[in-house]
Amino acid sequence: MSAHQRDRVFRSNLYAAEKRCLVTNFNSAIPVGRSIVSATWQTWDTINCYLAQPQINGREVQVTITAQYSGRCRIRVDATLDNGEVYSAWHVIRVQPAPYLVNPGWVTGPSILTVSV
Repeated sequence: MSAHQRDRVFRSNLYAAEKRCLVTNFNSAIPVGRSIVSATWQTWDTINCYLAQPQINGREVQVTITAQYSGRCRIRVDATLDNGEVYSAWHVIRVQPAPYLVNPGWVTGPSILTVSV
């Protein structure tokens, strides 16, 4: 889980085949009285991480990540507010190999996921 900081790239590590929920908390950044109406996640590293199940939970957004192939997965999330403002956060997931485990098979894509309320 990450609290929004404009000057920070959030970093995390996963082993291949792990699945986690990536949560970005925009609470401290969003003005009082505003709400998130849509969120878009983007990555071009679709072989490293598979994105699924986007959600908006109040003032935070989340997506499920499945780590697949070793390397890094760069993810950008844009949260659009009810007044049209867009707040962005960046994540880098370092996917580490799991050499002693059988790979369940890789899935490619999607590179963009959007959810709206």
